[in-house]
Amino acid sequence: MLSRTSTLLAAGLAAGLILAADAALGQEAPAAAPGSHAAHQDSAEPSGTGRSAGRKDAQLYIGWPTDGAVVGTRFKVWFGLRNFGVAPAGVARDATGHHHILIDTKLIKFDEPIPSDKQHLHFGSGQTETYLELPPGRHTLQLVLGDANHIPHDPPIVSKVVTVTVQARRASPQVSAR
Repeated sequence: MLSRTSTLLAAGLAAGLILAADAALGQEAPAAAPGSHAAHQDSAEPSGTGRSAGRKDAQLYIGWPTDGAVVGTRFKVWFGLRNFGVAPAGVARDATGHHHILIDTKLIKFDEPIPSDKQHLHFGSGQTETYLELPPGRHTLQLVLGDANHIPHDPPIVSKVVTVTVQARRASPQVSAR
């Protein structure tokens, strides 16, 4: 009796041989069934707007800091994403994107690449966490997922806005060895 792994391997090999035979004969490969692994290959499927397709059930969020947190001038931020994948900038793959943090600003143009400046930080290598250094005061943070070309998906995949208060930490008192 074949194991599940052997059965899947055999099925994959058979599918590959069929696709190779079709290609050799100049025939187009059949469309992948929705939800199948083949439906999530490397070509981004554009929406009617010319932007990469997003998913209404995708959830992008800032895991830390939480809304209302008080942090020091240098603090860690980590990102979360559900029902969608992370891929580096330049890699066009269905249902994937990479993170951008908006600091003290909102994204206005969703049909253009997200700017890259002090208020729009890009994480094009697929990073899911970073350290930020901000001056004391109140600041807003929001994540926006961008496609291979830094353009927000359609529908856009954005996190809730998180407000943090940055406080300068006092230096620890020096202990004398006298």
